[in-house]
Order: sequence, then structure tokens, then C-alpha cells
Amino acid sequence: MIRGIIIGHGTFAQAMVNTAEKIVGKQPDIEVISNIGFSAEALCEKIGEVINNKKNQETIIFVDLPGGSCSMSCYSLLKNSSDLNIICGLNLPMLIEFFILRERHSALELVPILIKKGRDNIFKLEVRK
Repeated sequence: MIRGIIIGHGTFAQAMVNTAEKIVGKQPDIEVISNIGFSAEALCEKIGEVINNKKNQETIIFVDLPGGSCSMSCYSLLKNSSDLNIICGLNLPMLIEFFILRERHSALELVPILIKKGRDNIFKLEVRK
């Protein structure tokens, strides 16, 4: 099973996991990291510790906002470990899809599926005539 690390500003990451788990059930191998109380350097160190905690397990890292402190911390880690699977711009459909499919695919296979799912679920809601 692919491990998930969900990283976000404030309580976003925990709220996303809580909401997705209400829909598909409690999930094992999920780590949540908030930037609350962390400097940029300390956040980078915290993320690195969590990644290295189970380094041999396939992992996908989800970050809430491209360009924010969370994604910049991940980018710093990516410079030294280019094999990390990091997706920026997490949304709820993407996370639910991850929970459903993470036992059926490798991380490398799953990343493009999740990105497509996230993109496909962003649209303008309109009344059809």
C-alpha cells in the first residue's frame, strides 16, 4: 500500500484527510503535516523526518498550495532526492481517488491518475438547458 503524506497550511491537511475518511473510511499509512509553528527550515526538516521514517515504503506527498511554504519545503527536499512523488494543488476528489486506488497501483502509475482526477473535478457549474 502506498503511504500518503498530506501537507498544508493551517488545518487544511487534517481537514482534507478527515473529510475524505468520512467518505471512504479510516485510512492507514497517512501522515499529516501542518506548517503551524514551523519556520521554513523547521518545516523542511519535519517533512524530511516523516519521509525518512518509512523510506522503503512507496509514498506520494500531497501539498495544498503550489508556491507556498509547504511546497517550497518539499521542493528543497526534491533537489536532493529527485525520486520523490510530490503533487501540488490537492483537492478532495484527488485525495479520495488516492485512498481508493493506492493498493492497486504503484506510486509512479498513480500520480498521473490523481493529477487528472484533480483537474477533471475543477469546472464551472452550470444549468444545462
